[in-house]
Amino acid sequence: MSFKRVSVGLLGFILSIVLLAYLFRLPLTSWFLTPMLGKSGVELHCIDWSLSSKLDLNIEKLCLTYQGQQIELAGIIANKQQVTISRANLTVSNLAGKQAPNSRQTEFKKLALTLPEQRPLISIQQLDVVSPFTDNPVRLAIHEKRLNHFTVSRDFNADVAISNYEVKANIALDDKIAERFIELPKGSHFTSESQLRFDGITVAIESVINARYQHAIEQCELSFTAEGQASAKYQLNQQFMYADLSALNNQLSANRECLNNIANQQHQSFIKAQLPLNWQLQIEQPVTIEGERLSAPMVKLLTTEGQSEITVSNTALSLQNPLTSLNSQVRVDFISRDIDELKLNAHLNEKSVTADFQLSLDSLPTFLDFQADSIQVSGNLRVDELLSKLVVKKLTADISAKNALLADLKITEFTSHIVTQLSDEQHLSAKLSSQAKSINYNEIQVLKINNELSVNSDLSVGELFADIDAKTTAAKLITPQITLNKLSIVTNALQSRALQATHHVFADGLEALVSHHMSKVAHPFELVIPEQAISKFNPIISQFEPLVTITDGVVSGIIKGDVNLQQAKGDIQIAKLGVLYNDYLANDFAIEIEGEFNSGQLNIVPTKFTLNELRAGAVVKNIQGQLQVTANHPCAANLTGQVMGGAFVVNKFCPLRDNQTATVKFENIDASKLVTLDAESGISLTGRLAGTLPVVISKQGIEVKQGQLVNQGDGKLLITNNAGFEAVKAQQQELSTTLSLLENLDIKQLKSSVDLESDGWLHLDVNLQGYNEQQQQAVNFNYNHEENIFTLLRALRLSDEITQKVEKEYAKKGSNDG
Repeated sequence: MSFKRVSVGLLGFILSIVLLAYLFRLPLTSWFLTPMLGKSGVELHCIDWSLSSKLDLNIEKLCLTYQGQQIELAGIIANKQQVTISRANLTVSNLAGKQAPNSRQTEFKKLALTLPEQRPLISIQQLDVVSPFTDNPVRLAIHEKRLNHFTVSRDFNADVAISNYEVKANIALDDKIAERFIELPKGSHFTSESQLRFDGITVAIESVINARYQHAIEQCELSFTAEGQASAKYQLNQQFMYADLSALNNQLSANRECLNNIANQQHQSFIKAQLPLNWQLQIEQPVTIEGERLSAPMVKLLTTEGQSEITVSNTALSLQNPLTSLNSQVRVDFISRDIDELKLNAHLNEKSVTADFQLSLDSLPTFLDFQADSIQVSGNLRVDELLSKLVVKKLTADISAKNALLADLKITEFTSHIVTQLSDEQHLSAKLSSQAKSINYNEIQVLKINNELSVNSDLSVGELFADIDAKTTAAKLITPQITLNKLSIVTNALQSRALQATHHVFADGLEALVSHHMSKVAHPFELVIPEQAISKFNPIISQFEPLVTITDGVVSGIIKGDVNLQQAKGDIQIAKLGVLYNDYLANDFAIEIEGEFNSGQLNIVPTKFTLNELRAGAVVKNIQGQLQVTANHPCAANLTGQVMGGAFVVNKFCPLRDNQTATVKFENIDASKLVTLDAESGISLTGRLAGTLPVVISKQGIEVKQGQLVNQGDGKLLITNNAGFEAVKAQQQELSTTLSLLENLDIKQLKSSVDLESDGWLHLDVNLQGYNEQQQQAVNFNYNHEENIFTLLRALRLSDEITQKVEKEYAKKGSNDG
């Protein structure tokens, strides 16, 4: 009995212990499993289990965490052969996400699972995976075919093998599967077969990819295809990804209809001829992502023909702010039908770009407003603030063209060097240096042009101000009317609300200063002619009248007006002007002109001028008069002067007017000087003469009609030993007595009509009345005389030795000054 009691008591004790253990199964299980699971890095958070009537383990809920990944299991039925899980939820943390400031970074470790050699096979009927990598949860069904080898189905298919140190999976995906989790662009299709390996720290993927993307804009079809192998590794602790895409064959293409959207047919034809539509993308070196930093050592975009290439190297950017953190180097080598060469080397540094460029063209497109051939462009630039307002901080460029044509403007052998720079303080400076062999505009030609231009401005102020300095030189300016040599223009200007500029102009030694103020409503100007020798005009005057030479004199003046209103007023001073014209010399001319120009009409108020001396065979001195211009028509009035010991006066003379008559009046003319014969001729005439000559000026020339010449007081005619006169007496015996009365004649009255033809022939009808004292005989003598006045004046000039010497000296001086 005692043994039976002991056995019953012992059995009851054991049952009590078992009952207590079952009643306290959950804390006991947690107490037992927690340290054991912890050795494998697994944390147990919850467990609720019971035994079925068949002694199968029924786990209602099980919560585990492994390396930051949470899994919740429910509806588990386990026995020695099978573990069936009705539902499971896996929450994958953002492995690349930012950690909270006070949280500790999860440190992943190599897998070190202790997998039993024998255990029940596992089947998960429904596993929902929530991760930051998909928009929707991934729903899977997992069945273990054999120990540690699983088959995954439902949302995608995969084969997974688990060992103590590694998880391997073979996954097949396509666009239909991917659309269940993420939104794909329309027109994208792909298939991939991937092998994934995970050792607890590193995820390695090797894939075979076949992808295609097509996008249509109206009739324009764009496509991208990628085919080949790709591999990648992701290190969880360092958050480092390595992707090798070099074996992928990537093609980008567009159809010809894409360019039909360009409305302008000329633009469309040009772009079609230049732009390749098929490109190949090569990622030759692995792409890496470390934390938020992406790096791509080398990416190339090549035309399928291989003539053009775009290379992007040393690219680095932040995935959080890709545009503002971009650093990269870009090289472009482009060749097309009309573009001989386009080279670009650019360095992108966050928000700025520095680049070298080079462009070669045989000719510009025909649709441009200007044309050029043999174009060469090279230089470098720096651009800041790419994402906000584009700012060119520095630009240096060299431009050249063999020939250029803009409307009627033709330029040959043009070169230019440009430098612009914008400082951090918003100070802008620009310099332009240009040269050309020639510039032709209609009938105007400029040779050997050089231009230096500099601009400085402060952009930090509210209103734009710019200081402009320029210097332009040219060897020669040729027009149908005039040719100028050694041109130079020095310009200083200020651009604000209007342009204020001053130009210092030099041409053939001449100097002028031009100032103007150009605005929207007015364009006033001022032209200052500094005092300078008028002989500097000789190279210009000789082009219009080669026989004219300025021998002396100075000129100065100032002209003010408005270009827009076509109005101007001026004051020009000329002093001590000497001019040599063929056989004539004018010396010491002076005038101060006050004039006004309005709407194409020049008007000069009556202005006094003086001319000290005019040598035209006869020497004319002390000439004075008034010059007046009315509506572009100049006239000289009240001309007075001294000639042949007497005086003359001209009422009015207008040089540009046809069919006019100027009345010239003479008085007190020395008769002895009117006779052109020298003293050895034996003929002398004394006395004073006066007269009136109506000078008719027309297109045919100059004529004198019905002029009159009379004596003032008595005169005397003496003829002694004149061979010609004696010969006439011998030939005309019947007139010998009458003619002898002229040999010593006291002249009481002399009258003559004067007529001058346009060809220079002078006709005189002379009536001579007087008394021969020796023969006590009164004389009334009529005489007709014809002579070419042009020949006569030339003879007078040649007989004046003093005039010849003066002209020679003046000619020498004028030539030197010119």
